[in-house]
Amino acid sequence: MGGCTISDGCLLSARAVPLLKLLLLALLLPGAYTRAETSTAQSSSSLPLIQFSIKPRLCVLNAGEEVCHDELQVKWESPVVRSLCLFQTDKAEPLRCWENETRGEYQFELTASVSTDFQLREEASDKPLSDQRFQVVYNDKKYRKARRNPWSFF
Repeated sequence: MGGCTISDGCLLSARAVPLLKLLLLALLLPGAYTRAETSTAQSSSSLPLIQFSIKPRLCVLNAGEEVCHDELQVKWESPVVRSLCLFQTDKAEPLRCWENETRGEYQFELTASVSTDFQLREEASDKPLSDQRFQVVYNDKKYRKARRNPWSFF
């Protein structure tokens, strides 16, 4: 299995502190909630928030690793009944669709060497409602600068 994800628990070493900071930044990125708006011929109304999440959202590749192999779990929830499809942005066909549901779950295996975006779209209009990014990060130590001089004891 290439790389490690946050759910594996392998990022607990002392040299992974900068990666933990990156993870916290990734978790704070916007996009988990979105307001879906539709316009009808009579009036424009806004629909309630859709909660959309992908776990894990980050894969860290160590030196020598080129591809992440992860089991992704997608969840969405809406207070009103919706017909939605999940798309991977580099693919034309949806990964999964739900008709007249208030929530949906989907698990699948993802193999990626670069960051990948996912979208929830209205089934009828193909209008994007929310998106999430699965990030692939390379942990190359050779590009890091030493934090202290080799002659320093502190």
